[in-house]
Amino acid sequence: MRLFRSDLEKLIFNQLFEISADSLDLNEDQLVGGKLTCTLSVEHANNGYRVHGPLKATFLEKCDRCLFEYKKGHETLLDVILTDNDELINSNNIDIIRFAKSEEFIDLSPIIHDVILLTKPFKRICNESCMGLCPHCGINLNKSTCSCALTEKDSRWDTLKDLKN
Repeated sequence: MRLFRSDLEKLIFNQLFEISADSLDLNEDQLVGGKLTCTLSVEHANNGYRVHGPLKATFLEKCDRCLFEYKKGHETLLDVILTDNDELINSNNIDIIRFAKSEEFIDLSPIIHDVILLTKPFKRICNESCMGLCPHCGINLNKSTCSCALTEKDSRWDTLKDLKN
């Protein structure tokens, strides 16, 4: 997604952008509809521009417990400063990106890519009450029951149970 300097100078306010998933290189993450949306605003900042707004996408996820595929909406905030001020750039603030006065546009795709991947949940679960798969027969315990869990006992923890008593 490219923003041209002429657009930045107009100070965009809540402008809707649709970004193709192909331009973001999200690897195995699949966007429903193949795109995400962002509503960006641009303001003047110290020696540059502040670009900010929500990024919204719906991902096709696979539950880590039961392997069921489900759709999950994801929203995060993009908030960066574009500047050529070396003092600000060297301040170790990851929200500041070099944007020289000689550049006609900036490509925000790598930044959006990183923001989305850094804010996605580490563990994907279809719902909090998901019971997952049976470790013995592999049946999805959300859809049916099995007799495996009732017949087998794990004796590895018996010594610890004795310590409690």
